[in-house]
Amino acid sequence: MTGFESLRRTADRLRRPEYTGENRCLPCTVLNAAIVGVAAIALSRRNRPLGVLALVAGAALISLRGYVVPGTPQFAPALVEPLPVEVGHESPAGVESGSLADDRDPEAMMAALVEADVIVPDGDQLYLDDAFQTAWEERMAELRDLSGAELAARTAAVSHDSVEGSYHDGRVLLAGNRDAWLSQAVAIAETAAVETLADRGLSHEVRVQAAEPLRTFVRTCPVCGGDVTDTTLRNCCGGPGGVSGNPERPVRACADCDAVVFADLS
Repeated sequence: MTGFESLRRTADRLRRPEYTGENRCLPCTVLNAAIVGVAAIALSRRNRPLGVLALVAGAALISLRGYVVPGTPQFAPALVEPLPVEVGHESPAGVESGSLADDRDPEAMMAALVEADVIVPDGDQLYLDDAFQTAWEERMAELRDLSGAELAARTAAVSHDSVEGSYHDGRVLLAGNRDAWLSQAVAIAETAAVETLADRGLSHEVRVQAAEPLRTFVRTCPVCGGDVTDTTLRNCCGGPGGVSGNPERPVRACADCDAVVFADLS
């Protein structure tokens, strides 16, 4: 293995795409850049080459991972929330969201949903069972009335991993082996879906895997109860989870509050 290949593999192991690129969080980046800068200056006063090395290494880690200080995504939002200026962490309508599931077996999942009478095939079309739709909407209405902290706790409880849930500025953070930020609309819809699917006798794995694709069937907004329609995402926020690379993406969103319920991230 050449030195370049070894360096590339090391970079690949360090890379955290959930915190870089379009998912980069501006407050996390700025906070860590400031910490690296202060540390580099302090080290330079004692040993200039060491200070330069710290600056280069810190910049590389921020570029690859999104942050240097462990746990930054968990405390950076709380630090910037009180500031009187907008620093890019607010999650405006249209910002993409994560999901409860990281991976799934679509064919097995769909077969399980059909067998449990959650999905009803009709020729080439798929429909949601009326009874399940009603129960799901009632569960979403229940979650809609919870506080942010209560919603985060319920969302963490149905997650696929042992995670801790917290609520920051309209989004739920599921902190674990692989952190995930969920918009309020997605957190309510998917938590309600997993809880409602439990009544159909499906395994927890299938329920979590099905939560995201089921959002394509949402009729009422999880956030405000308005009508969900097919529309186009046009705001080009460029912030965390931004859509600056594809500002014309078709989505399903609320006609009243503009909350995005489903966006195809493929």
